[in-house]
Amino acid sequence: MKKLLIIFISILMTLICSSAGFGQKIMKLDDELKANSTPMEAKFKGISITPKYEFGPYKIVSGKGGWGVGTSTTDKFSSETYTESKSKSSIVFTVNGKDTILVNTMTNANYTESENDGFFGSVTTLEGSLENFTALISPYNDTTLWKMILVSTVTGEVGGDNTEGLLTNGVTNIQIRGIKQWEDGKNTPFMTICGLGLFIDNKEVAAVQTMTNKMFVWLHQNLDEQMKSVLAAAAASLMVYSLGTESF
Repeated sequence: MKKLLIIFISILMTLICSSAGFGQKIMKLDDELKANSTPMEAKFKGISITPKYEFGPYKIVSGKGGWGVGTSTTDKFSSETYTESKSKSSIVFTVNGKDTILVNTMTNANYTESENDGFFGSVTTLEGSLENFTALISPYNDTTLWKMILVSTVTGEVGGDNTEGLLTNGVTNIQIRGIKQWEDGKNTPFMTICGLGLFIDNKEVAAVQTMTNKMFVWLHQNLDEQMKSVLAAAAASLMVYSLGTESF
């Protein structure tokens, strides 16, 4: 039920953003990345448990969900309900149709909801949530394992959501930051994130747009092909995660 709610919210946000303007909205990028990259539209191919996104030479060819468990408790002395869920999944990702990257993910989520009487009866409100998303990225021709950790928090207040994380192989550290602004300088609806920027030493080297009717990925042209592949795999897993489908 929780995942159905997340998917509904994702669809709702897509409709809101699609109708917000006549053209396709693009997230805010650093000038350096914008000038040295080409937006790759992520196209949705087929209906399956894991969305098979394709962008540029990169493609999700398969995916499967692992175990998923959840518990829920209600405070006897208040109207609050606490829910905890855990899930795993895996994604097979290819570069140029041959080189394979395996991505294993895990999500831990905690939600707090309250139930109050409304005009039409009982109303359930999400008071806050905390999600930890972890992805282990195994490149096709490298023994180095990359680990990505993304932490997302949401409160009941407008703009009360925050997302940040880290992608690292133990030597190179890439910061991940949630972006809440469009390229025209306007903020996103309800100050939710429209995408994620990936930074090395505060220089944006990649980005993935996860909100609106079209998703995009940007990779800095000066990156070597191995780094582009790792960042592309990270972007793909973040798109899947943003839809709330990684735990099916």
